[in-house]
Amino acid sequence: MELLLVLVVVALLAVAGVVAGGVVLTRRAVRAVQASPALRRGRELTQYAGTAVAVVRNPARADRASAALAARITSASMTLQREVTAARRAQAHLGDVPEVLPQLTDEGYALARALRGEAAAPTGRAGALHEAAQAHLAVVADVTGAVRASAALPAAHGSAAAEAARAAADLRAWTDAYRELTRPDVPS
Repeated sequence: MELLLVLVVVALLAVAGVVAGGVVLTRRAVRAVQASPALRRGRELTQYAGTAVAVVRNPARADRASAALAARITSASMTLQREVTAARRAQAHLGDVPEVLPQLTDEGYALARALRGEAAAPTGRAGALHEAAQAHLAVVADVTGAVRASAALPAAHGSAAAEAARAAADLRAWTDAYRELTRPDVPS
């Protein structure tokens, strides 16, 4: 009877471990999906569709300038993301841009969301939002230009083939110097 009780407890602990592991993995998967840039862009596009519907339903009340600025902010943010990705692939020096990029993206997302809300139902904050949006667009354009300029420069370390050729030449020079030093002196 005691052996049976021990087996049941061990089986229950194994089942509990499997269930706990499944819950942890499911939570991680859900968080990864929720944090994905593709899902964020999808949500943003859905919100733009809602803004477009609101503008079409009640064009007299809609603030089209706010909707256009929101779209420009999203477009500029996506362009900057693409440029940074391309510059990383080219192994260009980006300085602090990768560290600042998430904050800049979040600021742009918040501004675009506020502008879309203003476009659908004007509240009177349009002037301040437009100024903030123009300032944000200027910063994003400046950072994008800097990333493009950095990506256009040749990589500092060259290609892998050039680096391998340089390493081989260095090794040959070292080998020749070593031979010269260890060669026995031959009297003439």
